[in-house]
Amino acid sequence: MKITGIIAEYNPFHNGHEYHLQQTRERLRSDYIVVVMSGNYVQRGAPTIIDKYSRAEMALKAGADLVLELPTCFATASAEYYAYGGVAILDKLHIVDDLCFGTESLDSVDVSGGNEGIKVAVQNITGQFGKIADLLVDEPEEFKNILRAGLKEGLSHAAARSKAVGEILGEEYVTVMETSNNILGVEYMKALRKLESKIQPAPIARRLNAHNDMSIMEGFSSATAIRNAIYNKYDMNALSSTIPQYSLDILMDRYLDSFPIFRDDFSLILGSELLKAKETTDLTKYFGISEDLANRILNLKNDFQTFIQFREDLATKSITNATVSRALMHIVLGITDEDMRQLYDADAIKHVQVLGFRKDSEEIFGEIKRNSDIQLVSKLADVMRGGGQKDKMLLQNVNADEMYRMVAMNKYKSNLKNPYTQEIVIV
Repeated sequence: MKITGIIAEYNPFHNGHEYHLQQTRERLRSDYIVVVMSGNYVQRGAPTIIDKYSRAEMALKAGADLVLELPTCFATASAEYYAYGGVAILDKLHIVDDLCFGTESLDSVDVSGGNEGIKVAVQNITGQFGKIADLLVDEPEEFKNILRAGLKEGLSHAAARSKAVGEILGEEYVTVMETSNNILGVEYMKALRKLESKIQPAPIARRLNAHNDMSIMEGFSSATAIRNAIYNKYDMNALSSTIPQYSLDILMDRYLDSFPIFRDDFSLILGSELLKAKETTDLTKYFGISEDLANRILNLKNDFQTFIQFREDLATKSITNATVSRALMHIVLGITDEDMRQLYDADAIKHVQVLGFRKDSEEIFGEIKRNSDIQLVSKLADVMRGGGQKDKMLLQNVNADEMYRMVAMNKYKSNLKNPYTQEIVIV
């Protein structure tokens, strides 16, 4: 039995994601695919456009066998934490053979040479990613010095790190670090090395528009473009060329009932928290907020109107939009530095919530029961009665889900199930 893992957001699920699942099963000959998916919040410091159970249903209908939730503290953090959390969960299952992820570096590979040509290209990319991952894990003094110099020049952390990688390994490695999916690929490999995991990396070409491309295209469009189209009240039915029909059906079923949800829907919650901040330590306690950013927040908070407007006001050359968004979302959700010090550890992941599974894939649960050292949660109330109330990571998820539910109910005046009454998805 071969089991492959995927770490994803599916925000929302589109043709590119369907392609990834199909290629994973075909190229890796996977018997089962386990997806670790972000819950109701994502890495860009935003709520998901549609809730986690709806997105899990999309993934299952596309062919995933089991969808597990990536805890909120990892899902809302930078690529390093996001990757570590997802890899740690897959590793703790002790049943996953390889981790399949998309990379822009394989998009231009000539496939006319057949599987052998693809195999060589994959080996080359894996080797490049591996060298970068080793450098980032080891962090030799030369790397640290170049990184510090870049930060002093006013570069963002990502830009300074990329510069250090290029100076040590060569300029061709800077190109590898220029795209978001490649960065994630490197972080996956870094996490595999840190955890000394037996899971093998398996990169494949993405075959879609660039991650941040804003145009809706026939066939493949980025999730960013699709979210932007929905935000601008694009005709939902016109998205049928870039979203599988089963995915579009789910979106249409929830439209203006619990979907769509955007950052600005959390503006009042964020504004309320900002009013409480009187000094920098009131803000630097939150994960991802430096003293510089805290001072900017204090200086500008009286101009606060909305989440997006305030993010734009706060961002600078060295403090990116993504960094600010994550920081503000951590304020909203109450995720602190102390939380992450405790939770950035595979041993801290004691429970993982099941979002859904396929009926014909129940065999996988037997494998997990026999091999795993992590507890799967399908009924939250049962786990809480059995000691789950002591699990900070699980409690964080519940709090975040309650907030998402409250925002959606307030926006659409609908009655939605709470985390304790929501059933998992079975298709």
